[in-house]
Amino acid sequence: MPSSCGIRGCERCDEHLNKCLECVKSPHLLKFLPEPGFVLTDGGNCYLPMDTWMSHVGAGLTGMLVLLLLGAIVVQMTIVLSQRHRRMKEIQAATKVEEEVSAQANEPLVEAPKNPAPKDPTTDEERQDRSSRAIRHALTAWLQRQMRDWELKTHKNPSRYSCMTNLSNTYVMGVGLPLFYGFKVLVGVSAVLSAATLVIVQRRSGVEPLIRAAIHDSESNEGREAFQKLKSRDLENYAEDMFIAISFLYVLLLTVSLYHYYRQRKFVGEFDAGNSCMRDFSIHFRSLPRDMVEEGRLKAIVEQQFQCKGEVLGVSIGYDLSKPDVGSKVFDMVEHRLVLADVEYHEKQMPLHAQGWGYPSKLAKEDHMDMSRDRKEFRKMWDDGKLQSSGHAFVVFKKKGYCSAAQYKYRAMWIHTTIIPTAAEVNALQKAWTERFRGHLRDTTRPESQDEKDRQREYRALRRAVMVGGTRLNEGSRIYNPDGLKADTKIEVEAIAKIIDDTLEPTSTLWFNFGITEEDTSRNGQRYVLIMASVFLLIVIAIYFPLFAYLIAPCGQANVSPSLISSQLVGMLLAIAQNVMGVVNWNACGAIGYFSIPRRDQNFVNFSTAINFLNSTLFISAGLSYYLEKGFNRVDLVHTERNQVEDLQRERSLFDAFYNMLMPGWLFAGVLTGKLMGWFMPVIQNFVLTHAVFTMNCLPRPICVLLTKFIPWNPELGWLAARQAEHVFEPPELALAWEYNMFIVTPCVCNFALFVISPRSWKVFALLAMWVAVMYLVHRYPTLLISRKYTTDHNIDLLACKFWGIPLSMVLAAAGFWGLRAGYLGDPAYKGSYWIIVFMFLLGVTLHRLALELLGGATHDGVGVEQDDSEYTQVQQKLRYSWFNTNPVHILKSCYYPEKLGNDMADTQVYVPFEFGKEYLQVSSQEGALSPPSCAPGSRGAP
Repeated sequence: MPSSCGIRGCERCDEHLNKCLECVKSPHLLKFLPEPGFVLTDGGNCYLPMDTWMSHVGAGLTGMLVLLLLGAIVVQMTIVLSQRHRRMKEIQAATKVEEEVSAQANEPLVEAPKNPAPKDPTTDEERQDRSSRAIRHALTAWLQRQMRDWELKTHKNPSRYSCMTNLSNTYVMGVGLPLFYGFKVLVGVSAVLSAATLVIVQRRSGVEPLIRAAIHDSESNEGREAFQKLKSRDLENYAEDMFIAISFLYVLLLTVSLYHYYRQRKFVGEFDAGNSCMRDFSIHFRSLPRDMVEEGRLKAIVEQQFQCKGEVLGVSIGYDLSKPDVGSKVFDMVEHRLVLADVEYHEKQMPLHAQGWGYPSKLAKEDHMDMSRDRKEFRKMWDDGKLQSSGHAFVVFKKKGYCSAAQYKYRAMWIHTTIIPTAAEVNALQKAWTERFRGHLRDTTRPESQDEKDRQREYRALRRAVMVGGTRLNEGSRIYNPDGLKADTKIEVEAIAKIIDDTLEPTSTLWFNFGITEEDTSRNGQRYVLIMASVFLLIVIAIYFPLFAYLIAPCGQANVSPSLISSQLVGMLLAIAQNVMGVVNWNACGAIGYFSIPRRDQNFVNFSTAINFLNSTLFISAGLSYYLEKGFNRVDLVHTERNQVEDLQRERSLFDAFYNMLMPGWLFAGVLTGKLMGWFMPVIQNFVLTHAVFTMNCLPRPICVLLTKFIPWNPELGWLAARQAEHVFEPPELALAWEYNMFIVTPCVCNFALFVISPRSWKVFALLAMWVAVMYLVHRYPTLLISRKYTTDHNIDLLACKFWGIPLSMVLAAAGFWGLRAGYLGDPAYKGSYWIIVFMFLLGVTLHRLALELLGGATHDGVGVEQDDSEYTQVQQKLRYSWFNTNPVHILKSCYYPEKLGNDMADTQVYVPFEFGKEYLQVSSQEGALSPPSCAPGSRGAP
């Protein structure tokens, strides 16, 4: 307790000299660390070293944050003005551009480009010059690869989405974006309703002026009268009003959330019905045989068994690229295809090349342009059998209607193949099969005589799925000639390939993760949990423990609050810690091995929400531990005559400490600091490192090697090519999975204000509503404009709606808490009565989940009447991506082994890989300007 001399942190003082004689001591937790607590100065004052240091650092960071914000505003205005100026030039040159495109599209390149393949630089000056030019190109590409409209309906050049674009009706990156903004509206409306409810309670009870007078003027007659009035009846009335109001608030918020859920699900159906995408044309099969690598045969099987002759456009097979040697070689060859496409785009002087789209051949490395070597390598891999099927394939139809009808009517298909089981697999098959049957072959596409097809065959069916040689034989698969089943012997089977109900788009498919087994995924998941636990423990040691030992504990011991700037810095440190955990979580989650981005994102939302909630709870518990111990539930609202002024002061101090931690450090300064660090720090850091390593030539080689470890993609020493620089300066992806956990955990944190007596508790929810508005503006404008496209479906929003039951249940738990304090739900003096809070919380979670299940049964995700039966080619020209130009092996087969695509390869043959931010290559490819040259005889690198 501060002494009567009024010196902060003083325990014993000389009142005559107004000097402190002894400061408050704090427990010394670890002897080998400096002693915490207040320090006595020669002048008789007490100061807290940690608090003083954090005040200076916080003031400096605040100044830097203001400068960064002003700089960001200036940069954004400059970009907007330059875009307007550029757009005027584009409009003036539209006619000329159209003529150039038309002329070049009709003259495909069949000879080698004018400039021969460049040799790599041999002198330091040339290496530095090319590296510098590559970095400048990458910085230009950083701006160009951000969110743009490539549909090109009204103009020939892509433009950024306008700030007024109606994202609810525009297919930018799937249905996930408008759903995300809808979820923000739910959080904002809930915050406004909570603030309004608390304001009404405070005004009706009239305790605000009384509490203020009782605490601040406790020695005056007015203060004593106010305290006596509070003790008489007003505090009891306040508890009753809070119990009734928060109970009503829970019912209101539950109604709003259920209505929101209904509207979101209905919107999904309407959005899907009004917008066509690639998944509308595809059926996803799994459990295909590993030797099923012939697109033509698989297409014939589908057309025969689904009775849709001529309606299938083609097949995109997911190859097993899980082996590092295979996956890395395929990745490098696809990268080389992009390099060649960019160089050809520039050398053919396509309309956008003058603005920096594409780059000259001098900025590409020699081995990246050697297509003949890649062709030889790919053919060798194929002929050696290294490219096997992962069991997944996407059958693409020409029209949505055909695809929907086939998917509605069929759930699987039969595929004839042979297997060579091991002894253990033979044993598994024998345990899983049924008695003997006789029947006709189901896969009639086999190249056998009609007699062989018609005669009945003896077989045994499987009761359950069995893995044989990497192929999953599903329940119902047939084992022919079962008497001949022996280890290491070929056996004839007809496997059942099942249809998967998913929402995969080509751009939400991680093709290089196909082939990773469930055992590997489980093992990687365990490693993921271990990594997250280690990083969390490191944050506790590096951030939480010092803050608690040297700031929170001494201030709590002295019953004082940290300085305002220190409180804000504490909140900022929490936000930064959460950002660090988010980055580690994202990278570790990506290494688990999911082939589906929606599934990976759902896993990320699950873990990030749990970790963020744990992180926030631990931080609050540590930061407010002394205030919680001395002030939580301190005022007796049943036996009000027992209260003292100190009881009000302590509970009020608890709220003040919590409020100072939130505003503005946690809610605003920390989040904005994290956003700005994510936007600009990587660009600045990579700019400095790449120049230091590749252009300045002033550092020893060992130091340069070390610095490359901190540069994205770890480019090798020598010189930096344009494609390598593009990887270094990639713009951030608009991954909505990053954002959702904040809008779940932050309301939970704010709901802690419902458990404390304070006339100002409504301000917490008013600030929460303001925070939602600020975060909406930050995401809708700067974040959306500077990010790369990233496909998101509705499953993350569905998961977030389920998680929303946690903050809702906290409101119901708060109602139970106030009911207990008012004496309605038990005796607050009896500790066992407080189990009602846990019961109310669990009841709220259960009610919310049951309500969503009932409402979800009445409102299916796919509700909506199809408004068109679009053709594949129309949608592909709009989106620019497809199941073929995103499949790495299919691209390489098209270029280096086209005869393996089958007779209908003209419909599915692609030459340029798709990548968000490089849609201009697809525009030129679809117009015929880039497709044939890179693979045609006589072109660069062709044999």
